[in-house]
Amino acid sequence: METEMGYLDEARETEPLLPSKSFGKFKSPRSVSFKREGYGLSPRKLNDYGTPSTCRGEENITLTWRDLSVYVAQKKTRFFKFLNRDQPLKKVICNVSGVIESGTLTAVMGASGAGKSSLLSALAHGSGGGLVVDGQVCINGHKMSNAKSSGFSYLRQNDLFLGTMTAKEHLTFMAQLKMDRHTTQEQRDAKVKELLRDMGLTEAQNTRIGIPGSDKSLSGGERKRLAFAAEIVTSPPLLFCDEPTTGLDFFSAKKFMDIMKDMAAQGKTIMCTIHQPSSELFSIFDRLLLLAEGRLAYMGSSLGAMYFFESLGYKCPVTFNPADFYINTLAVLPGSETTSFERIERICNSYAKSVYCRDVKVTIGLQDNLQTRNTESGGNHVEQLFFRNVPEKPGWCTEFRWLLWRSLLNSYRNPAIHYTRLGRNVTVALVVGLTFFNVPLTQAGIQDIQGAFFVIVMQSCNAALMSIMYVLPQEMPVFLREYKDGTYHSSAYYISKTLSLIPGYIIETVLLCFICYWMVGFHFSFIIMVLIFICTTNTASACGLMVSTLFGNFGTSMAVLMLINISLFATSGIFSDINSLPWFIGWLKYLSWYRYGVEVLTVIQWSGITNITCEMPPGVPCITTGEEVIRKYSFRPSYVASDFALVVLICCCLHLLSFTALHLRAKLS
Repeated sequence: METEMGYLDEARETEPLLPSKSFGKFKSPRSVSFKREGYGLSPRKLNDYGTPSTCRGEENITLTWRDLSVYVAQKKTRFFKFLNRDQPLKKVICNVSGVIESGTLTAVMGASGAGKSSLLSALAHGSGGGLVVDGQVCINGHKMSNAKSSGFSYLRQNDLFLGTMTAKEHLTFMAQLKMDRHTTQEQRDAKVKELLRDMGLTEAQNTRIGIPGSDKSLSGGERKRLAFAAEIVTSPPLLFCDEPTTGLDFFSAKKFMDIMKDMAAQGKTIMCTIHQPSSELFSIFDRLLLLAEGRLAYMGSSLGAMYFFESLGYKCPVTFNPADFYINTLAVLPGSETTSFERIERICNSYAKSVYCRDVKVTIGLQDNLQTRNTESGGNHVEQLFFRNVPEKPGWCTEFRWLLWRSLLNSYRNPAIHYTRLGRNVTVALVVGLTFFNVPLTQAGIQDIQGAFFVIVMQSCNAALMSIMYVLPQEMPVFLREYKDGTYHSSAYYISKTLSLIPGYIIETVLLCFICYWMVGFHFSFIIMVLIFICTTNTASACGLMVSTLFGNFGTSMAVLMLINISLFATSGIFSDINSLPWFIGWLKYLSWYRYGVEVLTVIQWSGITNITCEMPPGVPCITTGEEVIRKYSFRPSYVASDFALVVLICCCLHLLSFTALHLRAKLS
């Protein structure tokens, strides 16, 4: 209580300057009415709970932050970067205090590098994602933790989508995973329809999002409105937007800002960074927050900013855009760094002594006192108010079902990838079939058949490795963002993604095996051949998932995969006797799915063959039975079942490692 009252006392002791009607002379605020004339914070009428009632909406959310400092890592390593946490920090936000009231649309402005996005991210998510936050963030005076941030929504500057989805499908997916689990399907469908209508996306609802610049894709403005619709599907009372008009033309930006203005009029609390808006866009905002080199240069109404800067001798020309004027005044000009820093220092120090800063401190103190009285009286209105807007998330099975639906749909709408992979497999199968066509059971045929085994196993596994290396990195940014927003669990995503890949591997494997089986003329069960290839292919895919999630960088991942492949090739039993390998590399044979695949194929091919033609000259030893072929490569018929089991075990272990790496990357990103 002493701390909270002290914050009010600090505000009372400040003798800020208040512009008189002539705006030429200044006087103490104690000699004037507390009511402002169109600038600064005006007193709000308190409702029955003692909290400010600022709008006609039901959600009176006042966001306050006190002495907030934000630090970011100066650099990140690119190798095992999500395990490297001890990094030097740079202070980008310096002891900033502020307040955003319900029913207001607030612009956060400043020159590049002023700390706008860092402040927004710190308020929305707190520490994490490379940020270290020191200070206090409150809702209606109630200190908020990261665990409660699911009641907020955060619209990022860059839009991330799966381009194969349509606008309606994307909103349907978000409605299924974000809305309360007790919401009926009819209510979800109605919400999606309402958002499409309100965002002006009804005519484009069945258009694929696509990639910017591609044919039949949403425009930049439509993509921005779609991203915004996905964030407000749960009607959050507090919304953060990071430069929502970036990349939009004036018409699209104006339409987008009008939507946000209407939401603020309905009682939402909206705070967004914006970079050099036009004068018309600037006039839409109710309140303005200016940052300069991480310090707070001004916070209040847009009109109040004009008076504040004019009082310091910085008058905006009549024909000049006020937004451009403020940014230019607070920018560090190349070649005039010393003068710029002195100007910024003067403006920030003047604000700290001004009536605008005092009003902010008074409001923060009032919020703290109101919450303290509410707590002492046994009330829990703030908790009820906040958690009323936090939907109860759907269960894991629901997340898995919709993630699997999206993955399969995304795969289905990428036919070019599947046609390419099928064409590659057919080509390889035909080359192998023609090269080893109808191989006879002779001394030369032994090596031909074993070579065919190795080529087929190598091709099927490498195809799985390479395909996953290209697919997963493309989806990783989308996953990391959706996971950070709490849309679903990492386990639901990983399992659904893994299962969605299996049908493609099965089709490709069956086609490859079918062509090779009949053209080469293998002497074993086709079903067993398909089963072992499915096992080895999925194991290779698990290895690709593990490496790509563990290292992240495509170049590094490819280099590591090449090293793994060479090591496993060398211990597969084709190039040398696996029992004669040196001890320092021989242990790798137990991890080589190539070895297990070749061993199974060798055993089932040569078991039961009792007559192999010997075309060698007299005196040259020949292999006459299949058992001798199996012994030549140090394989054993009794190991077939264990080979299947070990391949499955390796596959499961690789998936476990891959999921662990993915989960850690998501947690620490």
